[in-house]
Amino acid sequence: MIESFMAYSTSNTHTVVRDAASLTEAVQHTHVVIEVAGRLHDLEKFTLLEGSSLVGTTPDAELVFKPDSDGILLTANHTLQNLTLRTDSSRLALSLEPAMTTLGQLRLQHLVIHGRLHLESSTVMTADLILNDIQLYDSDSTSDPHRPSGYGVEVAPGALTIYNRCTDPKSHWTLSAENLSGGTQEMPLKGSGIFIFGGMTVLANADPQGRPAPSSPGGTIDLKLLTTGEIHTNGSIPAGVGNLITGGIFVGSGVKAQQVVNNGSVTTYGTNDMVLDNWGNVRLWLARQSVVSHGTSGIGFVNFGELQTLIIQGDLVTYGEGARGFNLYDGTLAYAEFKSITTHGNGSIGIQTSKPFGNILVLGDVITKGGRGNSLVRGVVVQLDAHALSLKPGTSGKEIIVLGQVEAQREEVTALDFAAPASTVKFIMIGGQQYVDGSSTE
Repeated sequence: MIESFMAYSTSNTHTVVRDAASLTEAVQHTHVVIEVAGRLHDLEKFTLLEGSSLVGTTPDAELVFKPDSDGILLTANHTLQNLTLRTDSSRLALSLEPAMTTLGQLRLQHLVIHGRLHLESSTVMTADLILNDIQLYDSDSTSDPHRPSGYGVEVAPGALTIYNRCTDPKSHWTLSAENLSGGTQEMPLKGSGIFIFGGMTVLANADPQGRPAPSSPGGTIDLKLLTTGEIHTNGSIPAGVGNLITGGIFVGSGVKAQQVVNNGSVTTYGTNDMVLDNWGNVRLWLARQSVVSHGTSGIGFVNFGELQTLIIQGDLVTYGEGARGFNLYDGTLAYAEFKSITTHGNGSIGIQTSKPFGNILVLGDVITKGGRGNSLVRGVVVQLDAHALSLKPGTSGKEIIVLGQVEAQREEVTALDFAAPASTVKFIMIGGQQYVDGSSTE
């Protein structure tokens, strides 16, 4: 369906483009609505000048860029709507003109993108970004050189990247992004999927051996709402690499999010591919469908930031070696609720905490099927047993309640690993039985 554009263009000049030549002429002007009719081939990279917009007016409206060419560079105050954009997979179908200091409002909606949507800047101080109904395919961000770091690892950007890389903490962007989806089971996105980061960095004098958190202030992103459909990613990280990760959906340092809602399943397939990862500050993260990892050391949900409420209504399942279910490795957590957690690989712990939390509730079972194996922890590969529930030193909490069973199916692996005493959690109940100091009270 072609959505009306008139609401955004009453004061602008309209021009219709049907070929590369007419598009090249139209983009020389500011404050013009460029109406794309049909499929335009063999395009060169171009800059959209301030106040100008692109809108598809036919069902086949598409901009196809030359091989080895990027696509559209945005300046300020644009609307892009009802279009397909196509570049090579590693190229930037949509990106920002360098040296911009304000973006005004960018409204990107009803887009299909083959290539990368990459809004990154170290100079933009203000931006209001509104994204809606964007589908991403044929994207490869694995070679992007700008990778935020923390906790002993770097993070590869995504098919859809929003990255306020300013070092000035006065730089403030707002973002609302609804109905984002990407990749397929047969052709997942390469690199991360949805990647949203601010400019907070690791202190220059921090000891790298301590695997420090990003703590040097920088630009911020106020994420009002993020909703997603199905996401499929494969980070394509070579086996044995410990200092690089990706995320199906990654909320990074410097981001303050009100709501993250995954309406579709999120699935990762490669080594060190986190499915859902938080380094930021999130009030509510809700996953309505399954959360699945197929790769080595791919965690279902890992938290290093500040997380108020986490609810995963679908099954959380991992298959690879060292692919843990849920980890609270840093930051804080007030409340987490899971339908069920199942891990299959050696070294794949079901739930592991090493920081304070409030309440953890599992409505079903926590089951692990593996034995001892390698797993990536803060950038270091270590040997772990596939315990179903593991409390590490530094953790404490109000309660853990599992309504089903907590089970490690390999005989040599204990289901419960209380390296931190069970008493560090005020109340633990599993399958109706209360546990004190690691033992059932019955």
